[in-house]
Amino acid sequence: MRGLLGVAVVSLMSALPATVEAQLLSDGFDTYAAGSLIAGQGGWETWDNNPAANTTVTAAQSASPPNSLFVAGAADIVHQFAGVNSGLWYAKARVYVPATQTGEVWFILLNTYVSGSPASDNWSVQVVMCVSACTTAGAVAGSVVNIGGTDVPGTGSAPLVTNQWVDLRVEVDLTGNQYSVFYNGALLDTKQWTTTGLLQIQAMDLFSNASNESYMDDIWLDTTVPVELQGFTVS
Repeated sequence: MRGLLGVAVVSLMSALPATVEAQLLSDGFDTYAAGSLIAGQGGWETWDNNPAANTTVTAAQSASPPNSLFVAGAADIVHQFAGVNSGLWYAKARVYVPATQTGEVWFILLNTYVSGSPASDNWSVQVVMCVSACTTAGAVAGSVVNIGGTDVPGTGSAPLVTNQWVDLRVEVDLTGNQYSVFYNGALLDTKQWTTTGLLQIQAMDLFSNASNESYMDDIWLDTTVPVELQGFTVS
């Protein structure tokens, strides 16, 4: 069955227009060696190319075996995109936060990201998950909160689910200048994408603000989130 699904994935990729195919991101971190640094693999890089923001692929936890990404400590991992500037897009991550976590782990989308030029950056979505020892304004212990972006604050929050893998999905309507965040299958927040930034998705950021332990897996950005492809890596 897995082999047949692999053929289906290849066929789907071949059928997509080149301009869309170039933007697909589907990464379960399973093609990289456990223990390896993620920057420089699969299009991932560190925030502003800071080596201290790098982190490792790990087999300690996984939503789709064998690996996931350890998003903890000073981890700040970015994937850039080009040409994602119209229509409906789906960004997805599966997140594992232990009940013993301290600090914060974030899933972030930027409409403008210029490496090494922080004054140019413009955020649209900032979802923070924290069990305890939250330090960022707006982050709440035991909760998942959409802090929002540079222009439009978020207001949505929900109880944080710990000790299991949870789906975090953001549906971005660039044509309508709006996005919705879903956590564990439920709507968390709906807001305007930007007022001063660009109608595009230019970067995804997986960020730890001193989290002692947290993981992300099955990262996705595409015009659809096919159920049959969840947990599989397209390369």
